[in-house]
Amino acid sequence: MNHAAPAHRLRAHLLKHEPQLVLNVDHPSAGLVEALARSGADALMFDTEQGSPDIESLENMARAARLHGVCSLIRTFNLEPWAIERLMHRGADGIIVPRAESLDDVRRIVASFDYCLSGERADRILIVQLEHAALLDHLDELAQMRDIDCIFIGPIDLSKSMGHRGAYDQVEVAGAIQNAIRVLRQGGMPVGMLVKPGDVAPWVRLGVSFLYAHANDLLNLGAQAMRNQIDL
Repeated sequence: MNHAAPAHRLRAHLLKHEPQLVLNVDHPSAGLVEALARSGADALMFDTEQGSPDIESLENMARAARLHGVCSLIRTFNLEPWAIERLMHRGADGIIVPRAESLDDVRRIVASFDYCLSGERADRILIVQLEHAALLDHLDELAQMRDIDCIFIGPIDLSKSMGHRGAYDQVEVAGAIQNAIRVLRQGGMPVGMLVKPGDVAPWVRLGVSFLYAHANDLLNLGAQAMRNQIDL
């Protein structure tokens, strides 16, 4: 099983801070993976934290992505070593790990990821989410962790941890996000961010290269555009 091409390609683009479109498939469907792979996405996320794919679905979705040469990433449902290992053996090109609340948590994630790969580390992608205010005090350290391929800022959960109930447009939260992007980029770390239709360009200008969106948002956008034409 060759994971090298998609993982190496995504890593190379991220290291050069070149914008990459990453879509959360949102549904446990190998057919939808194929459709999104043909749509121009650079990578696809299979979400076990908030989504519903089971183990067999993950394997079939990873196969579909691999057939089309698109990088596949599984978001874990927790950061425990056994969960990371179980999901990394499903055939995807990498994982996205949420729920870290400390630098020690991040170090454990890296150690768990390395442990389960048996020499295949260079062929896989590790992305860690920054979604807790406590990690904002360790941006310089995070930026220097070369075993991590990207820090993906989770703005909604970060906002909640700062007492703003998910409203990441609040001045304090927006300022913290912009500062995190600046510090991480200065340290050479690629940065990811949730993007919505209409705000992609501003995030790219700030230095975000891992541009994360939901397939459901794109489906809704397309359906609404068609509805607008029908209702003329």
